[in-house]
Amino acid sequence: MAEAEERGSIEAEVANLARFVDLYIRQRTDLFLQHYVFDPADFLMRQIVYLSVLAALLVAGTLAVLAGAILYVSTLIPMWAALLGGGVVAFLLAAAIAYVLFSHKIVLKTPTTEELMKGG
Repeated sequence: MAEAEERGSIEAEVANLARFVDLYIRQRTDLFLQHYVFDPADFLMRQIVYLSVLAALLVAGTLAVLAGAILYVSTLIPMWAALLGGGVVAFLLAAAIAYVLFSHKIVLKTPTTEELMKGG
């Protein structure tokens, strides 16, 4: 009879241990997901929303300024000349920006073999 009580208590302890290990693993998994998946995703989504609002405001402001500039210039010269001038200026500005962006070669700073050997 004493052996049955001992065996029951050992089985109960193993069951409790299994339950606690399962709870520990669930808590660690939840913390991992919270810190490394959901928090960064929430941060990125918030930044994307801010960026989209900022881009929309910049586009609207730019269009308003360009329309105002073309209409102002059209008071001095005919409308077709103002539109042509605005188009030429836009193309030149786009070409300059594209040249600056795409003229530089991308160079990745990777360690040399000697640096890797010294570092272990």
